[in-house]
Amino acid sequence: MGLSQALSTAMSGLRATQASLSLVSSNVANAETPGYVRKTLNQDTGTTGQFGSSVLITGVNRQLDEFLQTQLRTETSGAAYADVRSSFLSNLQGVYGNPDSTGTIEDAYNKFLTAVQGLSTSPDSQSARIGVVNAAQSMAQQLNATSQGIQTLRANAEAGINDSINTANNALQQIARLNVQLQATGGTQDASTAALLDQRDRYVTQLSQLMDIRTVTNSQNQVTVFTNSGVQLVGAQAATLSFNAQGTMTPNTQYNSDPTKSTVGTITITFPQGGTYDMVSTNSIRSGKIAAYLELRDNTLVKAQTQIDQFAASMSSALSDKTTAGTAATAGAQSGFDLDLSGLQNGNTIHVS
Repeated sequence: MGLSQALSTAMSGLRATQASLSLVSSNVANAETPGYVRKTLNQDTGTTGQFGSSVLITGVNRQLDEFLQTQLRTETSGAAYADVRSSFLSNLQGVYGNPDSTGTIEDAYNKFLTAVQGLSTSPDSQSARIGVVNAAQSMAQQLNATSQGIQTLRANAEAGINDSINTANNALQQIARLNVQLQATGGTQDASTAALLDQRDRYVTQLSQLMDIRTVTNSQNQVTVFTNSGVQLVGAQAATLSFNAQGTMTPNTQYNSDPTKSTVGTITITFPQGGTYDMVSTNSIRSGKIAAYLELRDNTLVKAQTQIDQFAASMSSALSDKTTAGTAATAGAQSGFDLDLSGLQNGNTIHVS
């Protein structure tokens, strides 16, 4: 081997070492950077005749376990779902309050019960009567406040869906943009390609926080993202999600799979080549933040409101229902009993036995 060949071999080794040191430096500096994947150099031996003559850098390899990445995204979706539900249920507990505290339904009910018991022992007492009326008003106010608190949480869930849809659309657009850039690289593995893959993985992970997804990657480094239910979200082009938020929530504002009957917002996907699809009625989103918001808005908090309504209805019935014996009717063509219905008001119900 000549001197020039020896120098050339040494220089190629130094260049490879320098590139490796630069990559190690980058790995250390980005160790805490979200979405960054550790990288190594792909090296090969350049030969001249029967002897190795140089070190060839053939690309940059991302040290990534794709199976673990898939599992991580699944768990990320589930964790985001659980986190949103935990936060809202904690707030719902705050609406109910601690049973031992003042300003709760239990406290108002106990005070009302005490006032009624006092009136039962002193029915002619003016102060006892006033106490019952005041306790009843406090009870009604507490029920109304609890109902308002539940509807506020439902409105927050609706707002959460809207914000999540905006975030998802941005992630889908960015994934599509990076897919186009990666396709232009022709499948090469270099530092710039690895950086683009890192960027795209961050957006895919961000999307996995919002909904349950799965990915398929082709030989050109393009990724196609689907929901676990099979709806394609993005490939070379991104679909667009839309949400028609309805604003103020009331106990009567509820979701229905029939669009003409639904009074809350639904999520619609519009595909790049045309066509739309309702993501809510088809249960296309089953985990992540969006699924949690939908579950809270349309199920969990609706049940909480129903329980309050049933309690209020039971209280109303217990305080207003009365049994009245009929008067025997013996004259005229009819026989049986006369019922005096002159005192009925809207909403009253009669049970005849």
